[in-house]
Amino acid sequence: NINVFRKVHLCEWVILTNCRFRHSHMQRTPMSFTTHPSSRRIARVALSMGTAAALVASLGAPATFAAPAQTSNAARAAAHTTISSLSSDQQKAGFNRFVITYTDDALNAGGINWASPAGTHVATWSDSLYSGITADVQKIDDLLNVKTNYVRTTSQKATVVTTSSKLTAEQAEKYMAALSSNASVASVEPDLMRRSSARRQATSTLAKAASASKTQAAVTPNDTLYPQQWNLHDAKGISAPDAWATTQGSGVTVAVIDSGIVKHPDLDANVLPGYDFITEPSIARDGNGRDADPTDQGNWEEAGVCAAGSEASESNWHGTHVAGSIAAIMNNKRGIAGVAPNAKILPLRALGMCGGYDSDIADAMVWAAGGTVEGVPANTHPAQIINLSLGGEGTCPATYSKAIAEVNKRGAILVVAAGNDDQDTSKIAPANCGGSIVVGSTNQKGQRSDFSNYGKIVDVSAPGDGIMSTVDLGTTVSTGAGYTEYDGTSMAAPQVAGIIALMKSVDPSLTADRAKQVLKQSAKPLTCDVNACGAGIANAASALEILQGKNVTPAHPKPKRAPKYPTRAARTGYVTNPTTNHNPPFLITPHGLIPGQ
Repeated sequence: NINVFRKVHLCEWVILTNCRFRHSHMQRTPMSFTTHPSSRRIARVALSMGTAAALVASLGAPATFAAPAQTSNAARAAAHTTISSLSSDQQKAGFNRFVITYTDDALNAGGINWASPAGTHVATWSDSLYSGITADVQKIDDLLNVKTNYVRTTSQKATVVTTSSKLTAEQAEKYMAALSSNASVASVEPDLMRRSSARRQATSTLAKAASASKTQAAVTPNDTLYPQQWNLHDAKGISAPDAWATTQGSGVTVAVIDSGIVKHPDLDANVLPGYDFITEPSIARDGNGRDADPTDQGNWEEAGVCAAGSEASESNWHGTHVAGSIAAIMNNKRGIAGVAPNAKILPLRALGMCGGYDSDIADAMVWAAGGTVEGVPANTHPAQIINLSLGGEGTCPATYSKAIAEVNKRGAILVVAAGNDDQDTSKIAPANCGGSIVVGSTNQKGQRSDFSNYGKIVDVSAPGDGIMSTVDLGTTVSTGAGYTEYDGTSMAAPQVAGIIALMKSVDPSLTADRAKQVLKQSAKPLTCDVNACGAGIANAASALEILQGKNVTPAHPKPKRAPKYPTRAARTGYVTNPTTNHNPPFLITPHGLIPGQ
């Protein structure tokens, strides 16, 4: 089985198990949104990377930078809050990669002078921001008996560094507090790995897909697996068929920041040239760092590689599944239909083996919205909507808050999965960072999915159980196009992103605030068994009516509360399904769909 959530997998990181695929945007310990064994929780893991770029020796520190300072009480408190918000497994795993952000005064005083041409992976730079704190870096290195190596500068002019060996949680707090005490430094935080999570379903639904009754299929599209897409047309779905009579999303671009994408006949015509933002070749599996090829190379893992005691897992092709939910081609007599079948997908690869670093994900967010990332060519297809089906536990890092501020400033609408840990979303980043539309998951009965995160941060929910979409059949590397069902908030978020694409097609001036308002006003009631599950189930048809002034009546009763209040809040990790048998994805052949082997 595979878990994908934030690996950023994706609102999900990937876990392989003999269960239904469940999507989670976050990494838990062992990782939140992306793990493979379904019984295994996935934590954000800071991997030891031997490929970090060497610190440029001749860096001149400007006189305007503050002198090294003693560790302050505020810096110690901030470091402790950051580390203590992480799972015990993550804390035990250690930390060897950090992001240093700078104050506005320091950013205005120092500068980054990039000498390399756009598009090159390794640049030659003179980072006066980092050089201004090297005295403090040397002091803490000597204290902890490590060597800090400069890796790169991010799109937000933050510095990514690695340490020569992993630091314990206590050492990491000392390291972060020492550097944060410099007056030029705004924050120092671990550069954590995020995952997505999803699991194949153990039910027989897939086997029925090819032979489902023609009555239901005839309701709208002629796509052969459309009857399986309850999330689009059932009473507790998003009412997509009624919305399609108005628009199918033409003229809108949705960026999918995930594991990349593979060739698929049900998607290819709607896919724009994207980019691979993974900086570490050992995670990317394509032999290099950043490049213009966002192809998913497969995120399978061998046991014990991504975390101590981690289980082996298969590739889950999470990014392709998310992309298909948004914009799979409709009425082509094959496969599925996307929520916005005429929209375009901008695939940005930020999750590889074991997940993706916060710093890479944040750069992808800025670039997706049309911002500048040094060393990366300009984005000729800026996205109006950005989907993040990934995440991980912890407080909101400055890396994300700054990237989200840039995305908001540029007018892109950010959709984030709430996560699959059955806990309050306030504990999950980047969902807890603000500036986005946070999406929970519901099942076919209109109830909160048992794995879905919840709480006041969740804006709206969408179907996330048994979501049929596009994948590859390979268990490691790509072997051919197919389809399968996943569970997870990683599956719910792209449906909301697709609805917003329909809304944006009708109203190009649509803002993030207005989109959130309309989604809440038009939502269908859901059954919520916890304190809050968002305004309800996203409703594409009603949302378009409100935008067009056809339905100005607010809406709907508050979400119904289940008769019994479960004690799930104290549970951690992914909810798993003990079933061991599951159907394989479908294989595309000249003679139609057959189950893959």
